[in-house]
Amino acid sequence: MPFSSPFTRRNSLLIFLLACAGLLGCQKNSPSSFTISPEDAARKNPVELTQVTVSQGQKLYSSSDCAICHGKEGDGKGVLAKDISMNMHDWRDSTALATATDGELFFILAKGKGRMPGYEKHQTPGQMWEMIDYIRSLGRK
Repeated sequence: MPFSSPFTRRNSLLIFLLACAGLLGCQKNSPSSFTISPEDAARKNPVELTQVTVSQGQKLYSSSDCAICHGKEGDGKGVLAKDISMNMHDWRDSTALATATDGELFFILAKGKGRMPGYEKHQTPGQMWEMIDYIRSLGRK
């Protein structure tokens, strides 16, 4: 029987889970499912931007699979994005989000876009707005 340490088993499990996320969570949404209405685009973030909401948003971003594609620091260089040749935005660049409204970001986060899955069944609206606060804060640093 080959030697198998807990570290090797843990790494194997991590690789398996990343592969599952890539195969199941990042399936392409159909083009017809991605239309943002003017009403959705015009939605304003009801969560006041504070250091607390940014911190909460960062925790949610880090604990969900956002970082797998968008990068731990929001640089667009996540492990899965590199593996499947996805071209991700660098949220630290203030121009990356300059033309996106909060409503558009909320819609994309809730419903998904392209290979990105929607999170409306996994996060509350308040949590998604906090993640938007965090993402926006990356470009202000």
